[in-house]
Amino acid sequence: MSVHFLNVIWVALMVATLLTWFIGKSVQLSVGMVVAVLVISAVKGWLIIEDFMALRRVRFMWRAFVLGWLLLTLAVILLAYWLGIK
Repeated sequence: MSVHFLNVIWVALMVATLLTWFIGKSVQLSVGMVVAVLVISAVKGWLIIEDFMALRRVRFMWRAFVLGWLLLTLAVILLAYWLGIK
């Protein structure tokens, strides 16, 4: 994997971080905004897992395990938020 590609991914991660910060600070939080932040977080996590943890070229089982952990964590956060506003 080239350094240039990793730099592009890093910049994308920084932009996504700023976007989630802006959403959190600028708008009235709603379920839609929380879902948007969690989707952006999922994409960020996927990029980190695939590229910075170098799991892009390993067996699917390892990637599925780590991505499953990420999705489970985000689902628990969403469930906790949803139960909190109920």
